Amino acid sequence: MLDYLVLADSPVVFEDVQGGHTVITDLRVDDVLPELRAEVESHETHTPGHRAALQRLVLAQRQVRNTPDGYWVASTNPEAAQHCLTGSTELRDVRSAAVMSDGVSRLVTEYEMATWYDVFAALRTVGPRGLIETVRKTEASDPTGRRWPRYKSGDDATVAYCQW
Repeated sequence: MLDYLVLADSPVVFEDVQGGHTVITDLRVDDVLPELRAEVESHETHTPGHRAALQRLVLAQRQVRNTPDGYWVASTNPEAAQHCLTGSTELRDVRSAAVMSDGVSRLVTEYEMATWYDVFAALRTVGPRGLIETVRKTEASDPTGRRWPRYKSGDDATVAYCQW
């Protein structure tokens, strides 16, 4: 069995032996402060309006982060671990798995510039570093967030890849 634990918007993705993909992500953060999130995304990055809207969002998020009325992230509050998504899957059904930050998964989920099949093909051929380079090139093609509204030009990008 493979056990997983997911907290916040960093997914675990399983590639099954037939080449399909199962994505486990905790998207509760998307339900919190939608008006402020929309305001941030209505501005191009690096503009005064974007900076002001982002500051309002960050201050509001601090009030609800790791609370029952908000969303949970790994931090100094050990109670967050009690609110994660957990589960198991049969090892015999899994060809490989990736754990990644949302800065990588957005290549599929936000930018729609790749599929999960493409992500796993890249992980097999060029590895995590090559996949992250693809994310950075994609972000660089839209430095102001006009095509893909976002909080900053480039988010954290981390990948752990395991294959059997």
